[in-house]
Amino acid sequence: MNPISTASGNYIVGTSTNRLPNADNDRSHGSDVSNLLRDIANLLDGGNSASTASSNGAGQDGQVNDVAKFMQDLLALLKQSDDAQDQGSGMTGGGGHHGGHHVLAGLGAAHGGAAGQAGASAPAASGGASSAAPAADSAASAAGAAGASSNGGSTGLSTAPQTTANTPAQSKQVADAYMANLQKDFGLTKDQAAGVVANLWHESGGMNSGINQGGAIGKPSGNMADDNANGYGIAQWGGSRKQGLLDFAASQKPPLDPSSQAANYGFLKQELETTQRGAIDAVKNAKTPQAATEAFSDAFEHPSDPQMASRLANLSTILA
Repeated sequence: MNPISTASGNYIVGTSTNRLPNADNDRSHGSDVSNLLRDIANLLDGGNSASTASSNGAGQDGQVNDVAKFMQDLLALLKQSDDAQDQGSGMTGGGGHHGGHHVLAGLGAAHGGAAGQAGASAPAASGGASSAAPAADSAASAAGAAGASSNGGSTGLSTAPQTTANTPAQSKQVADAYMANLQKDFGLTKDQAAGVVANLWHESGGMNSGINQGGAIGKPSGNMADDNANGYGIAQWGGSRKQGLLDFAASQKPPLDPSSQAANYGFLKQELETTQRGAIDAVKNAKTPQAATEAFSDAFEHPSDPQMASRLANLSTILA
């Protein structure tokens, strides 16, 4: 591999022996890095000017310009880091090397688009993953964890309180989201998930998560009797199970409104993973969506009057 000659010295690129010229310590190492990057920025800037005058096309001009801008900003940040190290070098000694990593991480976060384009267009020159990648991955992981907590672990379901009854279109949208989550969380087929949701649709008058037994939409009534008159939510929970929904919603970070779609699905999922696990097993044994509907009604809802014709009609709407 031939060396690249710059004003700062000769550098071998793309080998396992890449080294900057004779760095005696971290301080000179940081200076050499700055010089090398400055040379690269100058070369790229010159290439940008040449490409502007050529007929290579606007796409190449834009890519070179993005890379040049990225390198110039990098140099500016490295200079700020060097100035800060000069002020504190008497106390901190060889802190420059580690400081440079923090600068690079910050630059990667600020220039995600340009840096991503540069990495994609020149993988061989990068010599490996960007130093900003761990910071970006950590941020993405934190955001994902926060999202999972705030919506009860569900996808496509609202955390907002329900104050009015769903329209038919909204009912179908919520039903589709429930089906997708049930398939993802429990490995159900589409037909099996539809059988579960057909029951929830029947119990809640159209996938209304904030419905009290009798039809009132909003906060749950304070009556916790398990008497077939004070049910609440997507599955018309009563008694200790109704209280369980309220406790689950309050335990989320941040807390969820018990009338929200996310709170209702989150509590349903918790029951199906624990105390009501048998209902999922029964549904998984069903070979048709009609059989899944009946299995969930028997194993989870335990209705005194199943009104199965209504549940099966809902099934047809859900699968339409």
